[in-house]
Amino acid sequence: MYRYLMIVLGLAAAAMLPADAVAAGKQGDAAPPSCVTLSGQHKAARAGGEGMVIADEGTYLRLDFGRYCDAMMRSSSIVIATDGRENVVCSQGSVVSNRTGRCAVQKMQAIDEAEYRRHARRRN
Repeated sequence: MYRYLMIVLGLAAAAMLPADAVAAGKQGDAAPPSCVTLSGQHKAARAGGEGMVIADEGTYLRLDFGRYCDAMMRSSSIVIATDGRENVVCSQGSVVSNRTGRCAVQKMQAIDEAEYRRHARRRN
């Protein structure tokens, strides 16, 4: 009886997970660390007007700004910084800027190489 109850409770808990959590578990994607220090050789590409993707030594990230980022669209020379430290991107407190503007990073997530290439090829 106890074993049956544990199985039913386990299935009920799994059914209540959001679809995104189940998909993430299947893909094996780990959440990125809270901060990543980028090398000077990292590559970045726009991902629409509200985000960007970054490739750096086998690490692939997507940054979302939560709104249109004018600073990123007007210049190919941007700086990624957190608390004044260049080439450091965090899930909170990071800013992408150029001479004329800046956009705060609202969300950072790990992606795979295929997703990075898909966005980098588009060059929105």
